[in-house]
Amino acid sequence: MTAIGPIALSAGEDSVETSSSSIHAAIRHDILSGALEADARLKVSELAKRHRTSTNPVREALQQLRGEGLVLFVPNQGARVRPIDTEFVRDVAEVGYQLEPYLLKLFVETASAEGIAELERIEQEIEGLNFKDKARRHEG
Repeated sequence: MTAIGPIALSAGEDSVETSSSSIHAAIRHDILSGALEADARLKVSELAKRHRTSTNPVREALQQLRGEGLVLFVPNQGARVRPIDTEFVRDVAEVGYQLEPYLLKLFVETASAEGIAELERIEQEIEGLNFKDKARRHEG
């Protein structure tokens, strides 16, 4: 990865404008990987320069990340990286626990024999990989 971020690598050197979805993915990655630290101020102009884009896709991405709970907007301070602490993890887990029974019921009502067979095939593939990430297996 270069100093200008992961977007430049995937978009090509000639790409000046990148999509808001790829900007969203890049900033999200930077937050989750720790490249952008907790409580770090997220300046739209700096992020736009870093990812070689205009400010509009950055603003859109920050709003999406706000919806995901990864970015906080503080009055008179702008956007900041939300600290991922035990309270945040607990809240996310609680939402998952609340959704699980509903999703299980939906699956039971809509699953086909072919879908179940495909899930079993995927399960065997995961177990065969010993739960390792197939994409990262080849990284050195």
